[in-house]
Amino acid sequence: MKENLLLVINPTAGSITVNEVTEKAEEWSDKYDFNIEIYETSGKDDDTQIEELLQGKEYKRVVVAGGDGTINMVASKLLNKNIILGILACGSANGLATSLQIPKGLDEQFEIAFNHHPMSIDTLFINDTFCVHLADVGINAELIYNYEKSGASGMWGYATESIPTLLKSKYPYKFKIFIEDKVIESEGVLLVFSNAKKYGTGAIVNPESKIDDGSFEVILYEKLGVREILEMFRGTSSKKDTSMEMYHTTAVSVECESPISLQVDGEFIGKYDTFSAHIKPQSLKLAVPNSN
Repeated sequence: MKENLLLVINPTAGSITVNEVTEKAEEWSDKYDFNIEIYETSGKDDDTQIEELLQGKEYKRVVVAGGDGTINMVASKLLNKNIILGILACGSANGLATSLQIPKGLDEQFEIAFNHHPMSIDTLFINDTFCVHLADVGINAELIYNYEKSGASGMWGYATESIPTLLKSKYPYKFKIFIEDKVIESEGVLLVFSNAKKYGTGAIVNPESKIDDGSFEVILYEKLGVREILEMFRGTSSKKDTSMEMYHTTAVSVECESPISLQVDGEFIGKYDTFSAHIKPQSLKLAVPNSN
């Protein structure tokens, strides 16, 4: 008996060609004997409609063609379920796929998404918002907010918004961080809640990250010059002695003097003066390259 596979496509994703993806999906479904159903996001009630699809039928795999934001939305519906999530990295910045070293070739991505065995990975909640990759507070979240507001697309859009963001942002920010029995009072330009290694640019934010170890890292970048920040945004930084502090934990809370921007998996969430984060160990089944 054929097993069911749901393909969720975001037609507005940065590098997607819907016809190419759907045609290939039909071919790969025939190859691995899936009954395939295709859902295209519209930006209206996608959460509800995907939830209804998942409740109405038993799926072996759900494959997402889109960026980190679309992956986040779908993954949040698969927590602690016996459904394998596959990724076709079609976004402007594909942070989760980059961190997991998923190849850039579409056929290679189909092979992994439709056929590879899953890895059970950790997920996070930041201010009650689901996070599968990483979240941060500060200058990068400001950049994402300005990028979304400008209507730009692709990595060039990020680049063009970098300098205006740096000129307008009121950094350094002051943080009071509560981790277990520690209280850390400091200031910095960027506070990261990291469940993975890299931003979508390829910039390594957390070389020690393991996405299935039951903990995450809180990373405070204390001092970054304009050049260093731009290099980090664009993934060209080679500097290894950046002024930063890293803490391994399963939960954290943060207080700030004034509201600061938060982004989660590449999506601007809002501005807050308090933050909390906690981990859900091995709560998502994700198809990954065999080397993982």
